[in-house]
Amino acid sequence: MRHPRILALSFAALAVAACESPTNVSSLPLAVTSDATALTLRNPNGWPVFYLAINPNSLAEYTLCVDPESCPSVAARGSARVPLTEIAGYEAGISGVQVTQWRLQRSVAGDYEATDIRYLNVSLR
Repeated sequence: MRHPRILALSFAALAVAACESPTNVSSLPLAVTSDATALTLRNPNGWPVFYLAINPNSLAEYTLCVDPESCPSVAARGSARVPLTEIAGYEAGISGVQVTQWRLQRSVAGDYEATDIRYLNVSLR
């Protein structure tokens, strides 16, 4: 009688594992470096990562872009250079920026939603 029980448990474990999809995998953080003129964002993931770089001292509110055709992104295993002047709320002399990264996932309704959101603090000094 033990064999049917083990078989049932094994089947249940396989069924759960089969329901997992690549969209459930968490993103690795972007590798962000800075120099006197720009941030360089390197994406170690096998999918595009979308981002927003802001001055953390800015009083403005920002929302995450959910249109994959117009959102700034770093290609899978690629890199992007963001001039400091393109950082939202940039002011000369700021000591750091916050880079928010996320993936876009298509919802049942067909639109996109931000998932796997991470916040990275980057020193400019």
